Amino acid sequence: MNVLFVDDQSSVLDGIAACIHFEKLGIERAFYASSAAGALERLNVHPIDVVLTDIEMPGEDGIWLIRTIRERYPESLTVMLTSHADFEYAQESIRLGCFDYLVQPAPPEEIERVLQRAMQYLYERNKRNQLYEVGRRMQTGAMELLDGVAMNLFSARKEEIRASLELLELLGYPVAEEKHARLLMLTFEQFRRSDTPTVSEKEIHKHLAQALKEAEFSFPIVSLSTVNHEKQFVLLLFSALEDVPELAVDRLHDFFERLCKAIPKEVIRCFVGGAAPFKALWSEYRHVRDVIDGKLEDTGILRWEYEANHPSAADSVYITGSGARWRSLLASGQHRILMNEFEQCLEQIEKNLTLNKAKALCDLHQRVTHMFFNYFYENRVDMHELFHNQYSYNTYMNSYSDAASLRNAMTYMMKQVKELRASQAPQSDVEKAKTFISDHLADHITVRDVAEHMCLSAEYFTKLFKKETGLNIKEYITLTKVEAAKDMLERADIPVSMVALELGYTNFSHFTQVFKKYEKITPSEYRSKSLEEQNK
Repeated sequence: MNVLFVDDQSSVLDGIAACIHFEKLGIERAFYASSAAGALERLNVHPIDVVLTDIEMPGEDGIWLIRTIRERYPESLTVMLTSHADFEYAQESIRLGCFDYLVQPAPPEEIERVLQRAMQYLYERNKRNQLYEVGRRMQTGAMELLDGVAMNLFSARKEEIRASLELLELLGYPVAEEKHARLLMLTFEQFRRSDTPTVSEKEIHKHLAQALKEAEFSFPIVSLSTVNHEKQFVLLLFSALEDVPELAVDRLHDFFERLCKAIPKEVIRCFVGGAAPFKALWSEYRHVRDVIDGKLEDTGILRWEYEANHPSAADSVYITGSGARWRSLLASGQHRILMNEFEQCLEQIEKNLTLNKAKALCDLHQRVTHMFFNYFYENRVDMHELFHNQYSYNTYMNSYSDAASLRNAMTYMMKQVKELRASQAPQSDVEKAKTFISDHLADHITVRDVAEHMCLSAEYFTKLFKKETGLNIKEYITLTKVEAAKDMLERADIPVSMVALELGYTNFSHFTQVFKKYEKITPSEYRSKSLEEQNK
């Protein structure tokens, strides 16, 4: 909640700023103004929930300000501050629609009580409005209902976010303030700019849901889509079981390609943001919006684009189907083969295409970009570190303009891959196995799984592993999971049951028994002990 105090005496404003416990009350920001004109300036810029204003001020007085607020900002509550303990002022405050009035000098605790009552009133009003909106939208369809509720998730007002989450829970969505959601924003140019688009909003929602289904985004992954005021589609993906969803870039791109096939006459752009908790989605939402609007450059935001005038089937043969194979060649280090295939593809485009050459180069650039960005993401490389003044991010992103630029871009990115591989120290078979185990703690992995990953027999690798570590593989897997559990239990915001699921234990009792065997106490007891030590 935001509040605004208006008084021409600076000593009064200073006293309020020093004595009111804003954080304890749940007030996010407090603003101050010394005149009616100054108050309106604040109201024009910031969303203000409650205005407490003195009556007697130079220039326009508090009565005029309250009337103006009622006309221009009817959602804001007003509280009259007067130095006259006269019933006439109480009557005037009621007539003006004030929430309350205080006689000055009002003690801090009385101001705090009024603010608490105002917060309660705003919460209940917002809830009533939301429920009314739910009832109204239920008459016009579930999609319209979700649009209104979901857009409040991107509000900067905490009470609106909480109300939206409550409604979504009532509608059966497994949401929570601390749970993370991955944010995607999609633009459909023809839909945005035409008064009579060929594909309606409702149809696009259906295509989004179908493309997600075809890309195998099924339970526990849950989706929620809505449309903002800019007619951009906002898609949230989150897990019903985990706090942070595991979403591979490959699968997200597969979803995008399927969506493009479903709406072949549209120009579609997709911006893939990060994962953020529901209570702070507004920050990630605005971040991605700034990237879309060109106000911000962020290489961490993945961008995919599809244009309606795709190459014909004959033209597309030179690039279709290369994605998965090229990613495999890149990951396995077969860089010479990869470069040869890329060069052949580029030559065929140059020699054989005329009308669609520019689009084919653009399509090839997108495939190459997806391949490299996915590779560096999986290797935990900060994309900002790949570019510099000699070869910038913008230079790379614009390299689809001609074959020579695209060839230079491919060469540059391959150089970055080779430098990354050279910087990574070679691992022994045992170290590789440990890495595999760490990467699959959420899975029910066996000794055979580890041995097969190393392309060795289970019997041979078990002996090798125990010789170098002193432990058999099964015991090492269990100990690693216990150590990971201890790390998570030291954080109070992760439920103990969720810790078990994160480590692949679907039976909570079994997880408790395993943990107690090695630590001599239960997971809950370990958490309590850890939190006590942290608070000392």
